[in-house]
Amino acid sequence: MTARRYGASPVHLLAHLALLPLAGWAVLQVLDFRGARDVVVWFVAALVLHDLVVVGAYSALDRVAQRARVRGVAVVNHLRFGAVVSGVTFLVYFPLILGKSTGSLHYLSGVTPEGYLGRWLALCAVAWGLSALVLGIRLARADGLQDAVGATGDVDRA
Repeated sequence: MTARRYGASPVHLLAHLALLPLAGWAVLQVLDFRGARDVVVWFVAALVLHDLVVVGAYSALDRVAQRARVRGVAVVNHLRFGAVVSGVTFLVYFPLILGKSTGSLHYLSGVTPEGYLGRWLALCAVAWGLSALVLGIRLARADGLQDAVGATGDVDRA
C-alpha cells in the first residue's frame, strides 16, 4: 500500500528519511568554513549548467555514438571510456591542470602543483590507447569469425 502512494518500496523511503538529515548536516558543515560562499556558488552553478546544458549535449552525442559501427562492431563503449576518463579527471583537477590554483593550493597545503597538465595528458593518452587496443582486438576477432564462416553460414570450429 505504501509503495503505491510513494512510488517505491518502504525501504527506499526509510533510507531517504535517514540520509536526508545526514545530507543537511554535511551542508551545514560546508557552510561553516571561510570559503563557504564560493563552494555554494560553484555547486549551484554546476547543478544548473549540468542540468540545463550538459545533459542534453552528452545525451545527443551518446545517441549518435550508439549508431556508430566499424565493420559491424559497436564502438560506443570505446568512445565512452576515453571520454569519461578524460572528462572526469579534467573536471576534478581542472584548476591544477590549467595552472589556476597554484597560489591557493600552496597556501592551503604547502605543495606547489607542477606537472598536472602533462600527467593528465598522459592519462588521457593511456585511456584512449587502451580503448583503441580493445577495439582493435574486437575487430580482429570479428574479422576472424567472418573468415571462419563457410559458404553454408556455419562457423568452422576446427
